[in-house]
Amino acid sequence: LPLISNHAQILDMCASPGSKTAQLIEYLHGSCAGELPTGYVIANDSDNKRCYLMVHQVKRLQSPCCIIVNHDGRLFPKIHTTKDNPECQLFDRILCDVPCSGDGTMRKNFDVWQKWHPLQGANMHGLQCKILHRGTQLLEVGGRLVYSTCSLNPAEDEAVICDLLRSSNGAMELVEVADQLPGLKFTRGLSTWRVMSKAGEWLDETDKIPPHLKTQYKETIYPPSPEEAKGFHLERCMRILPHHQDSGGFFVAVLEKKRHLPGSREEREEREAKKEASTNDAGSADSKNGVKSEVKEEVSESGEGGKRRAGQMSDQPESKKQKMFGYKEDPFLFMNDEDPIWPTLKNFFGLENSFPARQLMCRSAQGKRTLYFVSDAVRNITECNEGRIKFINMGVKSFSRSPSPMVPDCDFRMATECLGTLLSAVKKRKVTMNKQDAITIMSEENPFIQKLSSDLRNQLNNLSPGSTLFTFIPTDEENSPKCEVSFCGWRGKNSVRCFGSRAERAHGLMLFGEDLSEINRRVEAEKKAKKQAQQESEASDNNVDGGTPQGDDDDTTPKDVGDDEVPPKEEEEAPIKDECENINNTDTDMAIDGDVQEKKEIDADSGQAT
Repeated sequence: LPLISNHAQILDMCASPGSKTAQLIEYLHGSCAGELPTGYVIANDSDNKRCYLMVHQVKRLQSPCCIIVNHDGRLFPKIHTTKDNPECQLFDRILCDVPCSGDGTMRKNFDVWQKWHPLQGANMHGLQCKILHRGTQLLEVGGRLVYSTCSLNPAEDEAVICDLLRSSNGAMELVEVADQLPGLKFTRGLSTWRVMSKAGEWLDETDKIPPHLKTQYKETIYPPSPEEAKGFHLERCMRILPHHQDSGGFFVAVLEKKRHLPGSREEREEREAKKEASTNDAGSADSKNGVKSEVKEEVSESGEGGKRRAGQMSDQPESKKQKMFGYKEDPFLFMNDEDPIWPTLKNFFGLENSFPARQLMCRSAQGKRTLYFVSDAVRNITECNEGRIKFINMGVKSFSRSPSPMVPDCDFRMATECLGTLLSAVKKRKVTMNKQDAITIMSEENPFIQKLSSDLRNQLNNLSPGSTLFTFIPTDEENSPKCEVSFCGWRGKNSVRCFGSRAERAHGLMLFGEDLSEINRRVEAEKKAKKQAQQESEASDNNVDGGTPQGDDDDTTPKDVGDDEVPPKEEEEAPIKDECENINNTDTDMAIDGDVQEKKEIDADSGQAT
């Protein structure tokens, strides 16, 4: 739903596979185009393997404001924001897309027709209630929570909402959102329904439940009384049926927190604060009459006033860190201005003094092969919850170590993923190009600098070899595409190269209106000519006894990737595909050596730890 600002703290409690999380990230960044949001999105899932699959789905958005964690939604821990403050972070927006029977997916999941039975909803009811209750505990007063399922069973939908509204005693309230979604077709929520056993018998009253089924059919599955239903406003729930939008079946309910939940710590503190305020008012009235309370005498003797939080009590022992069994992630280590590699990065790329080095992190203390960038809020959460939260992934890949003898000043190059973050921060190593230059660099493997325009040649001649940002800016003469197009590349001794996957280059070429089939034919012709030249060279070598083959002085064939024009060697280029079906099998950064550490990062797409 809308109403997500750039400073919102958002929690997705059951996030995998990550499509809804991706939409939340888009909303978070959409309200502050060109700026880094101060808010964040925490995507949680209870399944460790599904968390790694979610990494691939989320990282395509290249957001430094997203954290992926691995916890049971029923027991999701509270988030600390500062080390000294014992108060925990409550969220402005929470999404509870809970596990369900999935009977609303009957169109795409044909197993539903054979495997469905009435008990499925009852089996999921307890789990869904616990996740929803935990979500409301983590919600800030005034915040909104969206509860959704892909089931049409009232036991998984309205019954769960009724259980929450009944226990919250008015603290939670259903919100009418139909006016905010004018194009959405749906039916209103149900206020009454019947319960059926697995054998097909109606169990209209709890007294009719057989003793051996008491644990399977809880009382909260049954519909509310007419008086309760009138106060709950279940008609504000939305049931989206498959034929409405030619989709699956869904249930959606939007809840708003009006006040702290009954029995919660916040509610008790609020009640105690009111009680203390009334006591202080009575004490001040007594002091005017010359009567001093015992509390005031203690305050004057100790020299301290006000209520101290439990975390500030010095006489209590420090709490032991919770052990997280089975959690074997590499650490998240943050840089600072005193880090030895920071001056090198800052000077070589011309990073501004305001660029926050403390928001760069790595996953290994030795080597620091890859650096990631996170927002300030994400860094604070990571540092304050070390040992409490099972962090899986966060940040955007920004710099990658790629040493080259041609670049003694800096062993790092910029990563394509960080363009949204570094484009405005980098003041050196940037060049602008025209439309034809962009097409040449993206369509050819290693174009010589002499093939580029004179303006771009002059800019490149003023740059030493190394990582470079290439940017196309539309003008009155070249106004297509009508947006800036940027990519990371390499300025070699005599040539340049685009660092980007084949899918990314194909996308860029299509933006410039290029025919990919023609480019594919040219690439294939160049490969055949190169292969034929190699065969002829090998044949001439066999005819020379003890001689050394000599190259042709007039040879203008571009050098292979392994020459000194670019950093370490990589595999031969394949034609660019229209469908981009090989995106998952292609390294995003095309000129990086395939050692074990880098391969480990690439394998994140296949569900492995990075």
